[in-house]
Amino acid sequence: MQRAEPFKIDQWMEEYGPGAKICLYDSFVSALSLNELQQLAPDASHATLDPNLKLTYGTLLGSLRLRERIAKIHSSPETPLTAANVVITPGSVMANYLVLAAICGPSDHIVCQYPTYGQLYLLPRYNGVDVSLWALNEDKNWSSNVEELASMIKPNTKAIIINNPNNPTGAVISKDILVEILALARERGIVVFSDEVYNPLFHTSNRPPPLVSLGYNHTISTGSVSKAHSLPGLRVGWVVSQDAEIMQRITTLRDYTTTSVSQLDDSVAAFALSEEVLPRLMERNMTTCAESIVILDEFMKRNARRCRWAKPDGAATAFVQILNEDGSASDDVAFSKQLAEQEGIVVLPGGHCFGEAGVNDLKGYIRLPLGHPRLLDAALEKLEKFIHKQTHF
Repeated sequence: MQRAEPFKIDQWMEEYGPGAKICLYDSFVSALSLNELQQLAPDASHATLDPNLKLTYGTLLGSLRLRERIAKIHSSPETPLTAANVVITPGSVMANYLVLAAICGPSDHIVCQYPTYGQLYLLPRYNGVDVSLWALNEDKNWSSNVEELASMIKPNTKAIIINNPNNPTGAVISKDILVEILALARERGIVVFSDEVYNPLFHTSNRPPPLVSLGYNHTISTGSVSKAHSLPGLRVGWVVSQDAEIMQRITTLRDYTTTSVSQLDDSVAAFALSEEVLPRLMERNMTTCAESIVILDEFMKRNARRCRWAKPDGAATAFVQILNEDGSASDDVAFSKQLAEQEGIVVLPGGHCFGEAGVNDLKGYIRLPLGHPRLLDAALEKLEKFIHKQTHF
């Protein structure tokens, strides 16, 4: 029997999370309660839940209200979308799973941005797909080089996969670069799939639109309310695409995995994404992350000889490299284990959880959360002392 590779992020959290004093492995902005979410509505009559809602199975593809709202969020004047272009799923992990199953198989080749959330290339690899990793340029703030991407295309390339904003680096692919990627794909009829679970959580004025709004039919965007919208307890994600053939495949595959998303989750998600609530929610979350970035930037300046990073332009995570006294990259697994065992602080070792030998092993990196500024501030004080206890990790 073929076995899937262990998912190292979850394994690490399961091993070191229980009993930890401070957990710094979250990748979402601090979660909201229903009451806190309700308070973001300008009008108290605009309720998160209808108490008369009958708890039957929900609409198979998601409520019309939620799908129409997601379609509008992903639309542009040139590319108007409708509810027919949206399928609701139990979180973005399921959305990604369905997309990957629909767009590539054992005889196919894909190119996937790297580093990224492992599911996006490990699952295709498990299913026998030939995978090439398109590495972001570490020395240029994790930037993207489309010429390098073009050199990786093969006759059997079926898809280009990106994660924008990027987990773990916080890098953002600009609209100009997205247009270049689409031009490359259009010449060859290649699908471009963008995991946009962190959209619209940007920390820069140069904010790219959803990929599916840029006018190329063979594009797919996935997302959820878990990360950027502070609602990971709601298992609501989505797939958006104009490609009717791909959406039909996804709908068929979904029938084998999901009857419907919980009506409660669907209703609260529609409230959070509504025109009245979403701007206030995102203002809260961008302010939260901005506070964390300032805290982390001050820490980096104080410890410039032992740490380096590129400030994140998006998402709710930062990728920080811990250096030894001689300037070499630390062993991120050894560092993270000692930090957990000696200080009770759990971080994700970047090389272990996100690295691939032969591309960029991401040695010495740890991923830190931006969604909990007070927790981060308290942890960094301890982390600073810990780093300087040893000259080498």
